[in-house]
Amino acid sequence: MKPSDVFDDCHRRYRGLREWLADSTGSVRSLDLEKSVDQYLWRPDRARACDYIADFERIGRRSLTRPEWRGRLKLFEVYFVRGADYRRAIRLVGVAEGTFDYWYREVKRTIGREFSRTGLHPPSRYFNTR
Repeated sequence: MKPSDVFDDCHRRYRGLREWLADSTGSVRSLDLEKSVDQYLWRPDRARACDYIADFERIGRRSLTRPEWRGRLKLFEVYFVRGADYRRAIRLVGVAEGTFDYWYREVKRTIGREFSRTGLHPPSRYFNTR
């Protein structure tokens, strides 16, 4: 699997867990017994979801620590972690669109390799190990 695909897979899980944690208020949601089973999504326990989110951010930041990669780290923070839209992220990072696109691909490759190496990918294995 390509490192950029690894990154996309992990980022998709990261976004889903962040939305789920932000949406959950600690209340018990009632079940609709009329729905089929395939409409319910598996979610990990809350602590493990928080661990995944923290590991995603920590590994991403650590893999972009080279001094000359400060801009790429800013791109990761603004676009992938904070979720700014594309145009706003370009303005916040402060580079041309072509440079942003190049850095975007470079960030995904670099962090994707690190996710594979550290065990964050595949997410299913991450959640099944303790």
